[in-house]
Amino acid sequence: MNKNTKICTVGGGTAMPVVNRALIRAGFKKINSIVTTFDRGGDTGRIRTDERGGVLAFSDYWRSLMSLWPDSEQKKIWEEMLKYRDGRSRNFGNIFFQFLSEKEGNLDNVDELFTKLTGAELQGEVIPVSLESSDICLRTITGKEYKGENFVDDLKMSKDRIEEIWLDPMVKANPRAVDVIKKAEVIIVGPGTTFGSVLPNFLLEEIKNAYNKSKAKKIFMLNIFSPANETESALLSNYVDTFRKYLGVQSPFDLILMSDLSKLNSEVLKKVFYYYELENAVLVKDDGLEKTRVLKVDVAVVESKNMRLRHDEKKLGKVFSELVI
Repeated sequence: MNKNTKICTVGGGTAMPVVNRALIRAGFKKINSIVTTFDRGGDTGRIRTDERGGVLAFSDYWRSLMSLWPDSEQKKIWEEMLKYRDGRSRNFGNIFFQFLSEKEGNLDNVDELFTKLTGAELQGEVIPVSLESSDICLRTITGKEYKGENFVDDLKMSKDRIEEIWLDPMVKANPRAVDVIKKAEVIIVGPGTTFGSVLPNFLLEEIKNAYNKSKAKKIFMLNIFSPANETESALLSNYVDTFRKYLGVQSPFDLILMSDLSKLNSEVLKKVFYYYELENAVLVKDDGLEKTRVLKVDVAVVESKNMRLRHDEKKLGKVFSELVI
């Protein structure tokens, strides 16, 4: 890909910032990152509960914003501050960005003020998918219904699989997010929690329509493992079928990037698989049913502390720098 390519990343959580940092490593400087604003977990959930659901979730926004700031001592200091939690587990980053949002009128106007305050040299922009507050709702295969993104994570070890998700209330998309999708030359979707961080962006009709009409090359970054409550079986085709269902198109992607684990230590992988098995999580496999081009690449590393597989920004950066689509 040309380094001046207009790239749009779509997702949220802790996974999408890895993609953004990888793109920066590969030399890309025109990155627009669309993030979900419906988080309900942890400190974000406390803030939204205190405000009776009247505020957006700030955590995914500021994580993505920091990921567009190339590494430096100044960035390191700010990262430490934003991650700080007090004795009551209140996160400074969420409080700080709530203040910036209120001062600027809404979260969509925060980038410029943040760069003035910090001296950050951002390699792109972060765009909230909506400027209106809403919650992710879900129904499982046994008919149970839940309201709040936190339940997607809280129930991830449950075999009572998620069957349907929707927003309550339904809200309008941020016009700037729609415009970014229309102008993008490459759109990267995922990785991340399918029903918590990625698909919720496409529940907004304006986002879905803009994405489907876009002429951009569309890349899907497949998760390495599937939580028990995510898909019927941990197969590549199941994941793509889920996006077909919510996007309403037969070919939602032009390219699928899938992790190749063959170069990782097999003995270490056995331990990793054992711990995932305890959580009822399953390695996602290619069942060969997808007609979309699938590229299997060495982009995973084992996080030794928690024995988890993660996408590695250095490996992913190398893939992006050499990718031809």
